[in-house]
Amino acid sequence: MKGRVVNADLVTLVVYDYAPKTIVETHKHDVEQIGVVVRGSLAMVVAGEQRILMVGDTFRIPAGTAHGARVFEDATQIVDVFAPPLTDLTKGRADGGPKPA
Repeated sequence: MKGRVVNADLVTLVVYDYAPKTIVETHKHDVEQIGVVVRGSLAMVVAGEQRILMVGDTFRIPAGTAHGARVFEDATQIVDVFAPPLTDLTKGRADGGPKPA
């Protein structure tokens, strides 16, 4: 997984590029997350509920909520917005975390 990061005073925007069959392990963070699928598809589990997300689908993950995902057969791109801003991402890049299956 590779990501491009834009930090602002009130939000962080990340464009994530996931390889086919990437697994995003279940995790949570103290900020709210919203996003849209730009390319590909994935199964996302938020608070124990699974959704299949395709191009154009949006999602919301409340702060402190456990979530994870599994990318299907095609490379997938997601645009995420985090508020308040994330403080644990390297400026300009977001690498690590998800691992190919």
